[in-house]
Amino acid sequence: MATISATTFIRLFILLAAVACHGLATTSVALFRNTEFSVGRCRLVIEGTCPDPDVEFFLYTRSNPTDAQIIAVNEGLLNLTSSNFNSSHPTKFIIHGYNSDMDLDVLVDIRKAYLDEGDHNVIAVDWSRLCPGPCYPSAVYNAKFTGKCIAQFLQELRLVGASDVHVVGFSLGAHVAGFAANNLRPYRLPRITGLDPAMPFFATVNKDQKLDACDADFVDVIHTNAFVQGKIERSGDVDFYVNGGISQPGCWSDPNPFGCNHHRAPAYFAESITSTKGFWAWHCSGFVPFLLGLCPPMYPAVVMGERVPANSRGFYLVATGAESPFALGKWVTSPEDEPRHKLRVGFSGVNDIDTQGSRGAVPVVLEV
Repeated sequence: MATISATTFIRLFILLAAVACHGLATTSVALFRNTEFSVGRCRLVIEGTCPDPDVEFFLYTRSNPTDAQIIAVNEGLLNLTSSNFNSSHPTKFIIHGYNSDMDLDVLVDIRKAYLDEGDHNVIAVDWSRLCPGPCYPSAVYNAKFTGKCIAQFLQELRLVGASDVHVVGFSLGAHVAGFAANNLRPYRLPRITGLDPAMPFFATVNKDQKLDACDADFVDVIHTNAFVQGKIERSGDVDFYVNGGISQPGCWSDPNPFGCNHHRAPAYFAESITSTKGFWAWHCSGFVPFLLGLCPPMYPAVVMGERVPANSRGFYLVATGAESPFALGKWVTSPEDEPRHKLRVGFSGVNDIDTQGSRGAVPVVLEV
């Protein structure tokens, strides 16, 4: 049997405790077979080697928008030359989160939107066998290993001339993107987009253990379910707190309101790729000033999503509609007209905060 460090032992203990809480304590246990620890469906990759069959890469292009081409990293990307990959086109990586896979509907929407918008290499990463439910602690542990394998693939892409690379990660997948970036140093990715980065186990950890602004030349983040499944703290160069970043309009009538709030981040991003209206945001000095009503919509405006300017920095607020299409467009100042849209934050009927006309600000009307 392999020897393990005290740190690894503690992590294994946490995993066992977490699994036991889900009623699986009597499940058979296999220890350290092929550098893995498993309890039922929960697997911990302790000393994994990349490439790994549980971290797969699926290529979609306009030539194959629905039938993926599997890129085998263990062949040195030799099959890339016979695929539809074009190094002169922008390359988009899409990474799913916990208890999910690459075919999550909102992530498929992102994939389709990119192919509708133009010629892209869209690479869907599937690491679903390393992050199944109810195994969140082991999924967090395996996120680092997954990031390592993605970094290996990214290094190979550099060798074939792919330079315009953008990594999009949802929930736990946002932190996977950060781990991939850590394994690429000193090379830096051009851009990472974090879609409601996961909060559990990532609230106060060191910046190397989560997505942060140092992970790419430009990191933009969209927050939609802060304090629940997503983080409230800033995680990028520019952070967008949509409808206040906690809850989203229309979600409290959904059978799973928290899931609805969380999944709105990729839904908004998918729409931003082809939207002609755009998700226009305004600057605020922080979350507390927003709660105090000190951040009404005002210029300069910055568009959120795929077309966000790479020089954007800071804390921004965005308002959306309750149904798709969500984008409300750009607002215009209109002191005479009654505002037609009010941004609200918090739980419906409990903590609504109206940002219109606060502290002498010029009232605005959104173009809808």
